Amino acid sequence: MPRFTQEHEMLAQAVRDFVQREIVPFADEWERNHVCPPEMFRKWGEMGFIGATYPVEYGGGGMDLWAAAVIARELAMANVGGLQMSLFAHTYLPLPLLNAVGTEEQKQRYLVPAIRGEKIGGLGITEPGGGSDVGAMRTFAKDMGDHYVINGSKTYITNGTIADFIVLAAREGEGYDMTLFLFDTDTPGFSANSIDNKLGMHTSDTAELFFDNCVVPKSAVIGEPHFGFYYVMNNFQEERLIGALGGVYAAEYAYLKALQYAQERVTFGRPIAKHQVIRHKLAQMATRLEACRSICYRAVEEFTEDGPGAVNIISMAKAFVGEEIQRIIYDAVQIHGGNGFVEDYGVARVYRDMRLFSIGGGTTEIMYEIISKIVLEEAKHSKVLIKQR
Repeated sequence: MPRFTQEHEMLAQAVRDFVQREIVPFADEWERNHVCPPEMFRKWGEMGFIGATYPVEYGGGGMDLWAAAVIARELAMANVGGLQMSLFAHTYLPLPLLNAVGTEEQKQRYLVPAIRGEKIGGLGITEPGGGSDVGAMRTFAKDMGDHYVINGSKTYITNGTIADFIVLAAREGEGYDMTLFLFDTDTPGFSANSIDNKLGMHTSDTAELFFDNCVVPKSAVIGEPHFGFYYVMNNFQEERLIGALGGVYAAEYAYLKALQYAQERVTFGRPIAKHQVIRHKLAQMATRLEACRSICYRAVEEFTEDGPGAVNIISMAKAFVGEEIQRIIYDAVQIHGGNGFVEDYGVARVYRDMRLFSIGGGTTEIMYEIISKIVLEEAKHSKVLIKQR
């Protein structure tokens, strides 16, 4: 069972108060105008929410991953999926890599101000021709002796046009020979175009990035040169787990909205919650939600104990939650009927935003491919034999 302590509850209350004061009054306007306000990162950081799970010595709170779950839930209850995505893409995509393998100088220059929200970060991996196939990366870093020259492009990069720096993956050789760089976005030759014609996540900044003979110093390399692919693969586990938690809480929001609406909406002389077909639909939603929550919480426990070694359960959580929350949210819209199709009731927005969940951070299909390889490998070493009948 999750261990939500009094400290977690205090954090939840602080996030809840901040969200009601600084986000909810402006969320609809940001949504209509497709705005991701950069100043929110500074305010979020000042409250300690970015650094909640980071080491105290770098300005963090030193809390566990349950703190991230608490923050995810409070944001989800405000139905600001796009803004949540940008805040979490800053917090849990580039910063864990920097914290894990960055030098002390790099941490002081980038991690510390990023935790305070004074610098905005992004992660540059996905490319137009690559998608989930990280090994197909074409952005290339050429070693010039005392510096590198980077050419290429990235796409669907969260915070791409507002970022001060990008943790950038670039190829140095064949196969998985890649290196990670701390790339300042004021580097000559860099440009970014906003991708604004999205189905959902309207309050999340999404961009295409272009690198035209960009010169970066050797000091920009994160970790060991040529090992970038393996750093990225390890980082995916935390990213996917945080994403899965966010998906669960978004579905919980939709379920609670449907539950409330079903008790208030009257048809044929009684609330629709009194009709068996709606009662059963609500029961199915509650069951799916509990299953999603349970697998995610188990994944948190295993990740806390084993870190990247929890790849199987995290992949299962990402795949399972990615599909099941679509059904929960779909039913929430259906219960609202025609009202679910308009913006006023909230479920239309979460329906649009969460469609990305089974695509971003690794598609459901990729998750099943990872799971199948692990399952088949485990079967080779299994001592349990089933006798043929």
